[in-house]
Amino acid sequence: MQVLCTIQLIVAFRALRRIIHGASAPPGRRAKKHEEFVAVPRLPEGTNALAVWPKQPPANYLGQLEPEFQERFASWWQDVKLEDCYFYHRVRLRDGKTIDGVWNLLGCEAEYLGGVKLRGRRVLELGPATGWLTTWMEQQGADVVGFDLGWELAPDLLPLAQFDGNELRAGQVEFVSRVTNSWWLLHREHELSAKAIYGSIYDLPADIGQYDISIFGAILLHLRDPFLALQQVARRTDEAIVVVEPLAFEIDQSGHSLARWNPTQGRNPNGWWNHSPGELIDMLKVLGFPRATVTYHRQEYRPESDPTSAHVEAPMFTVVASRD
Repeated sequence: MQVLCTIQLIVAFRALRRIIHGASAPPGRRAKKHEEFVAVPRLPEGTNALAVWPKQPPANYLGQLEPEFQERFASWWQDVKLEDCYFYHRVRLRDGKTIDGVWNLLGCEAEYLGGVKLRGRRVLELGPATGWLTTWMEQQGADVVGFDLGWELAPDLLPLAQFDGNELRAGQVEFVSRVTNSWWLLHREHELSAKAIYGSIYDLPADIGQYDISIFGAILLHLRDPFLALQQVARRTDEAIVVVEPLAFEIDQSGHSLARWNPTQGRNPNGWWNHSPGELIDMLKVLGFPRATVTYHRQEYRPESDPTSAHVEAPMFTVVASRD
């Protein structure tokens, strides 16, 4: 999740009944498990959430993976509290209790990531948001680096006439800040070894290094230039790229290279694209990852505009593309 902002379900729920055309529908979710939720307190009247962003970055965003810089990051967020956070993922704490979030991937993490093997792998996670996948992948034995939006940068926003651009951008920066707070709270809670680095996905820091596996968890729909983002990451990936996106086309169209621009017709300034599996497979093949598999699944999503609403099942797909 590079652009951390309101996601509107691209597929109308009635379309779920029309997905079956010569292929099976995404499988149903596992049985629901009772969770003991921790309530996130409201900020006291007149106070603001911890705000690290925006902040002046180092020259060319270099040096962030150095141990001293990671210690600096940890010091900036050492006092982060629940009320400073926005939880984009449902997360589990070390005592077994749970904090609810917009997306619930608990118990379905392997399915979401297409079953890719993680133990002993060096993983670059693009757009980790709250960081539940960061946590889970480290627990599976991966060495994880999360790359996200930060410093003085703001998300890609469609230049829609009905929105005040400056006001919208300021709100998005605040939102990104609170989601980043939740990543660092989870990092502290689980005493993670995962590292964080921030910058532009279109121009990754030159010293970001090489990775066995890179993961795009439902962020390409939010990017102005998804191919450039994939190209940047492909250069740093030795084995496989995993891309997860909402399923916005019928399954019998999945093999075709299809994209839909501005799919919400201006309702969502972060909603740049719908992508088909075939389109992403074509992109990744051009970038040197010709062997691809596609899996379909449903994940639980709660509309952000209504935090009291129940989660619904959102149809999704995962492409795992490997080098020769």
